[in-house]
Amino acid sequence: MRSPDQRLPGIDALKGIACAMIVWHHLAFYGPMSDVVHAVVPGLTGWLYDYGRMAVQVFLVVGGFLAASSLAPQGTATFTQAGRLLFRRYRRLVPPYLVALAVSVLVAALVRPWFAHPSVPAAPTIWQVLAHGLLLQDVLGQEALSAGVWYVAIDFQLFAISVLVFAFARQLQQRWPQMPARLGVGLLLLLAVSSLFVFNRLAGLDITGLYFLGSYALGMLAFWASNTASNVKRAQWLLGIALLGGAALLIDFRGRIALALVVALGLVWLQKAPGPGNGGSRAGWCNSARCRTRCF
Repeated sequence: MRSPDQRLPGIDALKGIACAMIVWHHLAFYGPMSDVVHAVVPGLTGWLYDYGRMAVQVFLVVGGFLAASSLAPQGTATFTQAGRLLFRRYRRLVPPYLVALAVSVLVAALVRPWFAHPSVPAAPTIWQVLAHGLLLQDVLGQEALSAGVWYVAIDFQLFAISVLVFAFARQLQQRWPQMPARLGVGLLLLLAVSSLFVFNRLAGLDITGLYFLGSYALGMLAFWASNTASNVKRAQWLLGIALLGGAALLIDFRGRIALALVVALGLVWLQKAPGPGNGGSRAGWCNSARCRTRCF
């Protein structure tokens, strides 16, 4: 657990609010009580169903922010072994994820004989279990064993995409030293543009990280904007965030992307806002080896 001086109160607050919103969304949408509550407060449950899930954008943007801080705090890769890094990420995500799934499957098995309701899943098949263990359940067309597990798979995909982009950029730079120092940032931005302008507008792709990469990339840009001591460079990063998000909204306005843009800009402001024990700017807060380690 982080000590008080290592925590990021602004980010913790954002995640806390988003987590509460997601819980309320699930309560309003899943389970037998949702029908009962909807009859009493249809307006509230309808709003939670339509808009509560947009809180996922907070986690996407914050995830990108933290990924940038650990993978490339200065815009170039700080890791050396991409495969080992991905395995480490997988090993960190999967054990608690599998425990949660096991509890969900056990509870469903206990209530299934006497409670017939669509919210109670059928007994899992071996293929479902294997697909969930590989974080590929949606890609392989297997029914989810629990609501919300899709995000764990998407989070891993987004992290993997980022790692592979920066690893590929480093390979190109080693072969052709004249390549730009921040080639990885440029390649990531190309993918982000593709995501925001194309992939995120195709609902069928929401089982892949490409659909969500635009929001994740906005979070990465927010980190690089807050991690510079130069006001001019910070303004350039902020302009890039605004242009990327604004252009995507002009082409096709999506509330989820508008929220991601607001969160990204808000993260930059939060890291610059003075706070208790903060002393003002937090630029460069994650340049140390200790911080990069705990950000994984």
